[in-house]
Amino acid sequence: MIRLIVASLLATAAVVAAGCGRPSAPAGTPSVAPSHLPSGAPSKAASMVCADEAQHEISLSLQLELARPVTPAWSDHLYSCRYTYPVGTMTLSVKELAGTAAATAYFTALRSHVTQPVTVPGLGQEAYSEPDGSLVVHKDSMVLRIDVGGLPGRFGQPPLSRSEAARRVGADIMACWTGQ
Repeated sequence: MIRLIVASLLATAAVVAAGCGRPSAPAGTPSVAPSHLPSGAPSKAASMVCADEAQHEISLSLQLELARPVTPAWSDHLYSCRYTYPVGTMTLSVKELAGTAAATAYFTALRSHVTQPVTVPGLGQEAYSEPDGSLVVHKDSMVLRIDVGGLPGRFGQPPLSRSEAARRVGADIMACWTGQ
């Protein structure tokens, strides 16, 4: 089973590398205002999670077509969008912070609010999954959250678990963030 997951992640990363181009944090998480970031626009890396190319790559990874267009939002240095499928929704969000130390603190605070987080190796500088299968990844000055709680327990072709879907999407995004 582990070999299958690793092979799946590697295959997804290879596909994505060829073409890279929750709306709010849980209560009690830190609100760090990055002083070096413009409040009017997300970084190029953050905006990738909702871009057309990401939508295409994620659809390939999950073998699901979107039911509605993806509409990004930007507020308090959080860039997010909802992927709506016929079977449910997945929300991707990226919190941009003032540097690696601030991102580490934010990631740690998010993790401290989760009951039984599971460390996920090989994604970003550190990553964990939540009981519902959602995934949180810290890389450099950003924290990516892939909220799959709005999807059924198994979906896609072949059927995937929510945690496997989140890992595939995380691999897609991390492949694009190389060198960011």
